[in-house]
Order: sequence, then C-alpha cells, then structure tokens
Amino acid sequence: MVQKIMKLISQAKFDQAKQMAEKLPDSLEKENMFGMIDYYEGRLDESIEHFKKALQFDPINSDVLYNYGKALLDIKDYKESWRYLMRIHNKDWTVYDLLGDTQLAQGNIPMALYYYGKAAEISPLEEMKKKYLEHKKEYHKDTNIAILCLPGLDNFIHDIANVLSEVYNVKLVVSTDGNEIVQAYEWADIVWLEWANELAVEVTNKLEKKGKKIVCRLHSYEALTNAFLPRIDWEKVDNVILVSEHMKEVIRTYHESVYEKVKNKIVIIHNGLNLDRFKYKPRTKGYNLAIVAHINYKKDPTMWLQIMHYLTKIDERYNLSIAGDFQDYRYHFYFNHMLKETGLDKNIKFVGFVSNIDEFLEDKNYILSTSVHESFGYNIAEAMAVGIKPIIHNFVGAKSLWPGELTFNFIDEISQILKQYYNSNSYREFVENNYPIERQILGILVQFSRLG
Repeated sequence: MVQKIMKLISQAKFDQAKQMAEKLPDSLEKENMFGMIDYYEGRLDESIEHFKKALQFDPINSDVLYNYGKALLDIKDYKESWRYLMRIHNKDWTVYDLLGDTQLAQGNIPMALYYYGKAAEISPLEEMKKKYLEHKKEYHKDTNIAILCLPGLDNFIHDIANVLSEVYNVKLVVSTDGNEIVQAYEWADIVWLEWANELAVEVTNKLEKKGKKIVCRLHSYEALTNAFLPRIDWEKVDNVILVSEHMKEVIRTYHESVYEKVKNKIVIIHNGLNLDRFKYKPRTKGYNLAIVAHINYKKDPTMWLQIMHYLTKIDERYNLSIAGDFQDYRYHFYFNHMLKETGLDKNIKFVGFVSNIDEFLEDKNYILSTSVHESFGYNIAEAMAVGIKPIIHNFVGAKSLWPGELTFNFIDEISQILKQYYNSNSYREFVENNYPIERQILGILVQFSRLG
C-alpha cells in the first residue's frame, strides 16, 4: 500500500493518496505518509507536524527522521534539521549531503566540507564528488596550522584537526622528535599547542616567535601542578583556550602570577563531541549503572563501593559495570580485597578497557561520575548523547557544565536522582545544544579570525 501511495504522490494525485493513507493500520506509517503528501503539496508546516507526530511513535525511525530533517531544512530551520538528521543511525550519502547543507547555511564551512566529504566518499554520483571539490576549492584558506601534541595525549584533538583540514593546511604532529616539531613550527602560520605541558615549555622558551600566532589549549592537569605553567613563556602565546569557565579559577588560585599574564588572552571553547559516532535511543529507568574512566585517584573510585553498598540496600538488582584500566595497583589490590569482604562482587563488574563504548553502554540505564575534579567529563557527554541519564558528583564547575538536578553532594542524594523523571531526549538535546563539535569548531574559527 505504501508503494501505491508513493506512486500516487509522484503523479501528484494527492487526494487519492490521502484516501489510501487514511487506511494504513500503523499510526507511524500513517503520520509519515500524510507528512510526505503535505510536503509534496508544498504544505511544509503541515508536513512537519505530521513528521513530529510520527516520531512520537518511534523517535529513531530513519525514514521519518530524514523526512523531518529535510522539511526543516526547507523552511531554513537549520539547527533543528541538523539535530534530527544527526540522529539517523545508519546514514547514507544523502543524509551527509543534507548535513553539509545545514552547516553551509550557518557559515560553518569546515563542518559543511567535512559532511560533503563523507557524502562524496560513499556516493556513486560524480555530482556529489564535484560539489565537494568545488566547495573545497572555493573556501580553501592558504593558512598553515601546526598542531603539536605529545604521544598519548592526542585523544581530544584528532576530530578538530580533521575538520579544520577541510579549509586550512593542517599538520597534526604527535611526537617527541625535536626535529619534527621544529620543522612543523617553522612551516606554520598558526601554532596550536595541545596542552600547557612540557612541550609548551620547550616550544615557547626555545623557538623564536617569528611573527607566528601561538595558541595554547589548557585542559586541567597542567594547572593542578607547578611543573609547567610557571615555566611557559606566556609573552609568546596569543590565545589561551580553556575548555570550561571554572578553569580560570583554578589558574587564578594556584598560579596567580601566570593568571595576571594570561587573563586577557583567555577564551572559553567547550569541548565538542562528533555526534555522528553516538547512536541515540530512548531508554528508561533500570538497575544497570556504568562507569567509563581510567581508574585513578581523580575519579575517587572508593566512592563506587560506598554507592553500590547504599544502592543494593535499596534493591539488590542494582549493579555496576566499570570500563577502564587500573592506573594504580593500589586500587586493584584494594578492590580485589573489598569486593570479597563485602559480597559486592555479585554487583560490581570490572570489564577493563573498552574500545566500543556504544556497545558497552547498550543495556545501561545510568552513567556514574564521582570525580573530585574535571575540566569537562567526556564520559558524561558521551552517555547523554546516547540517551543515558548521568549521576554526577558535584565537583567544582559541575553545575555550570551539566544540569544541576543530575548532581549530588552526598551518596544518599542519589536515590532522589534515580526517582526523578527519566528523559532520554532531554539528555541528548543537552549535548546537542551545548557540546557538539559543530559549536566547538565555530568557536575555534572565531579565534582564528581574530588572530588574523
């Protein structure tokens, strides 16, 4: 019947199509079909309402998400179009092409080219490849950007480098090789120092500025030690990028003299997620908690035992799966002992390092974060992106980064968070609104334009 309706639509026999669509037994199919009829009749507002109703029956139906996203694009609601197109799980080239259109319309050229490039890569059409190459040629900037990073610390920079390379000449150098670093530095117009650590100390003290613009992105560990910040030559640094507002207070508190030198150079550019990697789906309350973290003192892992002891007294079905590696044998030794002593070995499971986070989180209801300090918290953002409710210890800055009602001071407050309404859509929307890579890239572009 659907094929017959589509044929009638293609023949512009809209009244007949509506009569047949009315007989569809499936409510989602009916709303989607009425939306398509209205769309091809040019009644975009009405079609959007039908697609919106269809998503109430299945929020991750690919056909409806595509139709809804396309209609929103046509009425120039680019942000909402991007939101729903991005939620499609298995995207084909036409989806990436539309995503590129949403970004081009908003002036986010690197992200537009990134999506057009993905479309061109999988499309059989030469026209798509031509579109990508023509836009790439049109928007190319002959500016050399060297991103310098030490090995093992490049987790957060690859997506940024890949997207920026769609417009700029970008070299990502993840190395301790002095010659390689110097060569990239000499080549660059803009030097991006990823982390304010020993590499930043060496570069700013030993290499002449030579009119280059130098950007240093400071995350958090560098500011919580005296090993680096006092030794960096901040006179040579044009911009200091922080990933959260509360990091300014950390620098001011522990490095007052450094803060005075950089306070007028600081810009806040929040971290961003490439949401294409995180498949959203609605979830519900349950008993499966998860932790995704390196197991070290910063994450306060002893609190995990206290929380699980508290929760299993409420209901023995509560369980905790921990994805992460032990970075301190003390904790490994401690947990082996305490799990046996307390009987919590039935409720707490260590699964080690996990490469496929989506798969690990598939059956989870909550993500738990007990850190004593974070500049951001990628594990929280990633879980919210797939629709999981976070439970977040109130570290400094937590409430400025995440919804306050999802934070706790003391363990007995967690039960209240568990009782609250569970709303996967709101968790996903929070990340879409605040921490997509699209927003991060725009922030970087603004700073590059100011650098000249």
